[in-house]
This record gives sequence, C-alpha cells and structure tokens, in this order.
Amino acid sequence: MDGDRWVTVRAERQVLAVVRNLASAGRLADVLPVFGSDPRIQTLFTTVSGSAFDDGLGEYLRKIRARVVPWRQAVGTEFDLTVAASPNGELNELRAPLLLMSHGAGHNRLLRTPNGYSSQVAGLARSQLVRDGRVLPAAIALSHREQLERLARYCPEAVPFAVVTGDPSFDRMVAHLPRRERYRRALGVPPGGTLVVVSSTWGEHSLFGAASGLLARLVSELPMDEYRVAVLTHPNIRAWHGGLQVDLWLSAARAAGLTVIPPEQGWQAALIAADVVIGDHGSVTLYGVALDRPTMLASSGGEGEELDPESPIAELVGRLPRLDLDRRLLEQIRGVIATYVPGAYADVTGRTLGQVGDSGEAFRRVVYRLIDLPVPPGPVVPSPLPEPYGERLTPSAFLARVRFTPGGVDIKRYPAAARLDDAGPDPYLVVDIEELDRRLVESAAIIVGRGQRPGWAEDTLRRYPGCAATALADDHQVLMTIRDGPELLLSATPDLDPAILPCVVHAWLAMGHRLDDLFALTISVGFAKYRINATPPRSI
Repeated sequence: MDGDRWVTVRAERQVLAVVRNLASAGRLADVLPVFGSDPRIQTLFTTVSGSAFDDGLGEYLRKIRARVVPWRQAVGTEFDLTVAASPNGELNELRAPLLLMSHGAGHNRLLRTPNGYSSQVAGLARSQLVRDGRVLPAAIALSHREQLERLARYCPEAVPFAVVTGDPSFDRMVAHLPRRERYRRALGVPPGGTLVVVSSTWGEHSLFGAASGLLARLVSELPMDEYRVAVLTHPNIRAWHGGLQVDLWLSAARAAGLTVIPPEQGWQAALIAADVVIGDHGSVTLYGVALDRPTMLASSGGEGEELDPESPIAELVGRLPRLDLDRRLLEQIRGVIATYVPGAYADVTGRTLGQVGDSGEAFRRVVYRLIDLPVPPGPVVPSPLPEPYGERLTPSAFLARVRFTPGGVDIKRYPAAARLDDAGPDPYLVVDIEELDRRLVESAAIIVGRGQRPGWAEDTLRRYPGCAATALADDHQVLMTIRDGPELLLSATPDLDPAILPCVVHAWLAMGHRLDDLFALTISVGFAKYRINATPPRSI
C-alpha cells in the first residue's frame, strides 16, 4: 500500500477483512483474534457496498478502532489474504485469495428473490460461490461436516475448497462460561433470580416481527425482584428501521425494566448469563440451545419458508416448544425451566457446531496455510468477550402486592402497567414524584420522593388527596409520613430498595394491626429476606 514511509511495524503479510453489514463485521471481529499478537500480520478492513443493512457500519468499525481502507483503494492493492463472512458483493475484484465463512451458526437460510425465496442456500449457493466459471474462494470455512454434504449437492465444484473448522464464535462463548456469574452481576440479576434473554433475528417471521408486544408483557407479568428480561436484536433490524425507531418501539418496555443489549456489544455474554431463552429461527437462539439453556420459540410459525428444510435449524424449530401468547407467561417460563432435560437438543446443535474446543486452532491453521506462514507457537487464547452492556431503567411506578404469612411478609412488585388478574391481595400503587405520567401520581397510594425540600411531605399529601402516605427516601432509609398518622423513620438491610419499606407499613396498618407488632416480621423480597426497623424521625 502507499505510504510505506509512515510504517512503524513492517508486517510480512497484509490481511484484508471485507465487511458488508454489522452482522458480517461482528463475525470477523470475533475470529480475527486468531492472529493474536503476531507482528508478521497487519489486518485492515474495507466495506463492500450493496447491502440493505449497512447503516451504522462505519460507526462500528470506528468503535473497534479498525484501520479502514476505501473499497477503490482495496481493489487496487494486492493483499496476501481477504477474509469475508458474506459471499455477496464484488469480491471477485479483490486481488488476493479469499477465505469465506458464515456470519452465523452454519448455513440455514434460503436465498431471497424478488418474489420470495429460491431453493438455493445462502453461503452454499453456486450463484454466490462461482464467478466467471470458477470457484471464487480459495477456502470455505464450514462449522460442521453436515454443511459439506449439502455443499456437495448445491455446488459440488466448491467441495475441494471447503474445510471444516468448527465455529470459533461458539468456542469463544464456551471458553467464557466460567464468567457466567460475573455477567449476571453486570446485568443486575439478583441472587437466585432468573434472567430471561429474548433473541430476535430479522424479518417478518422473526420474534420481533411476529410478537412485538411480547417484551412489554414479559416485564409486566414477571415479578421485578425475581426476574430480569434482556433483549438481543439482530443488527439488521436497527439498520433497516433505524435505531431511533427501534428505541421508540421499545420505550414502554424499557420504562418497565427491559434491558436492551446493543447488537454489537454483549450478546454472547447475555446468552452465557441466561437462565432461559425465548427466541426464533436465528443463530443466537441456536447458540442458546447449544449452551444448554431452556429455550422456547416466539416466531411466527411461518419461518419454514425462509429455511433450508435439510438444515439443522429447520429441525430445531420443529422440535422446540412454542410460547403460547394466549396464556400467562410466568407459568410457561417456570414450566420450561422445571422440565428441561440437559442435552435434549444436542443431536441437532451437534450437527451445526463441530470441533468444539478446537475450532480456533482449526481456523488458524487454514489462515496461516493461505498466507504461507508457519503457525506461531502456543494455543489460540480467546479474546475477552465484551461485557454485557445494557442500561436498565428502574421503574418509577410499581404495583406492590403484600402478602402476610405467619412470622413474615412476602412482597412481589410489578411495573405499574401490569394487569394482575390472578387471585391475590389487592396491590398498592407506589409512584415516584418525578414520574412523567401524572395520572399515576394522582392514583398513587404512596408517593416517593428523593432529595426534596422541607415540607414536601405535607404539601404532597395536600395536593394528592388519594395518597395515603409519602416516603422521603435516601439510599438506606425512608421518612414515611402517614396521612392523619405518625411519621416514621424506616430502615432495613442497605441493599433493599427503600421504596419497599412504606408498602409493608401501609399494608400492615390497613389490616388494623398495631405498628409495634410489625417489626418482629421477616420481609421476603424476591429471594432475599430483611428485617424492618423504625425509629422516631430525626433527619434524613
């Protein structure tokens, strides 16, 4: 390349990673660390045009600090190897051997046509692999021998160029399984709690396309101190509809506690952390099954038209249980976890993910053969996965269902939008004074404030006649002012949300009990237990 005079490290080989959209870019970023710290290799990126889903690609490459060369410069430069995770685009214009790999878990989808789908399989189709009468890739990396057998049917002339390497991306997840608890803490899963990971591929048959109201239902129907819900969306969804639009569609669910994992950061860690997966016919769902997570489907049921009927994922979607949207979700989630048999689908995932534990080494051997360099000593050590980043908003209004038992109090909380139609005590609406939906504030039994001025409690009780009590909270204690009653300074174990304390007192007094008898009770919130303390108010 031009500009050799600016070089600091004079590498022996130049490798060009060709990306078309965020999905292919993420896959290449996943596998290129097989070069490790080899100073003989310089890796550069270029983008090939033509994808309907290239929005955000440049921003992603800047974020990972990739050196990017323009396509025009790339086609005019000789490289030692090009690596691509999509066969689409004018790859034949590049002047280097091409290593082609899948950007997902194997090859499962049929090629789209203007009128639907063809009988050719994306990534294995002759129309993608053969240009001007010759097989374009110098090597085709497959994740399992099963794909080699299908390749022999769809494009037999490409078989001599195929090599089974396994799936380095899945191996990377397996290597990080010991970090599961770390990822659960990062996602705010309470001790003993359940993390529900919802995964959606793109397209009208996907979970996001077919069951758009599911996310809001999940965060509304699952007790918020026992469950966390995180969603993983295929990058094509945001690339086509726009990140702003997707955020708007998710805004109600996010306000109720949904964690949205960015497509480019943390989806692998979220899968590792999951207790149960709700997905569709996308690769991430298959990875979740391969990680032995109990899994249900919430796709349209018509996804079969998109899939190669002989692919493992087509078999998988025919065997996995489906979420019934006409039934309560909590009982179905509990049921699939309780009845799950480990390894139940290993026969299917094992036909997609081969050479588990050795795929990084196998992929590295192919790469170094193509660039004609000795493989460096030592094993391929997986690079650290991105931490599962996803901002979770604490609901500013919630329903508290308080149930008294002999010697204890059980509290379950739900976002204010929840419809609690099952049998149980009437819930109390607790609302932060900063809640933007003022109808909720006007309907609240308890109004919570933080950092308010002196006299706030009295003014609030006067302004909202339906409010039974106010709670002025800091991190560890609450000054509760009861309408026509006493003020109490309440505290409990420091990690208990102070907004819970006035719920207990309010429910206890509403039942006609003496306040002094309350403090002998144990409070159960989720899987944790606390004791409540009360003292005369001093300051807060």
